[in-house]
Amino acid sequence: MLASPKRESYFNGLMGRSGLILAIIAKTNSIPMIKLLSMLSLVTLPLNTLRAEPLPGFSAVYNNRKSAVVIKWQHTPGNIKTYIVQQSTDAKTWTDIALQAFTEPVEPRSFYFEHKNMSTGQNYYRLKAIYPDGRTLYSLEVLVMIGALDKSWVIYPVPVTDLLTLEYRGTEMIKGVINVTIQQPAGKLFTKLRYASLSRQIRIPLDNLPKGIYDIRIVVLGEVIWDQRFVK
Repeated sequence: MLASPKRESYFNGLMGRSGLILAIIAKTNSIPMIKLLSMLSLVTLPLNTLRAEPLPGFSAVYNNRKSAVVIKWQHTPGNIKTYIVQQSTDAKTWTDIALQAFTEPVEPRSFYFEHKNMSTGQNYYRLKAIYPDGRTLYSLEVLVMIGALDKSWVIYPVPVTDLLTLEYRGTEMIKGVINVTIQQPAGKLFTKLRYASLSRQIRIPLDNLPKGIYDIRIVVLGEVIWDQRFVK
């Protein structure tokens, strides 16, 4: 039921029930595993395209234990017939990395995807939803910063509860004050904190933070060194 290419990504989904079709867009050393969508990397926007909508529950979080970006979203009843997960390193040129299609209406359910072929630095993710009439909807973009092993941060627990922990597991010395911000994808700022450069574990109480989707960012000396989206 599940395909696991050695060098790209795999998709853990539900298939067989309710007519679900699971398709993986993946590359091996030679040819694409599934020649679907022609592996187009450049996305153009037709007139019937809508952008930057908060599709339900879409999140992308780096999981240190799995060494992968874990992507999740929630399917709700509606006319969407196809979901496509896309990844980019510059938020301009996008690559399709997985597809979930329906042959008939299905009940609400969650979908899960692990992307293991990330790039060091900026990795953007978004979800593309296609309606039967050809209309296309894009989720808000999620930025996941993948640091070098000597500069890595992790967040836990996932999903986040009332106490969020950031832990620095890198070996390189942090050369400035650690600035942490938490905001909504639309830009509304909820929390702005500062910590000493020697801090290796940061605990942030979130009991007063409403349930929702948030972006947490670490900035040192004016440079974003880590950025992650989480769901509470």
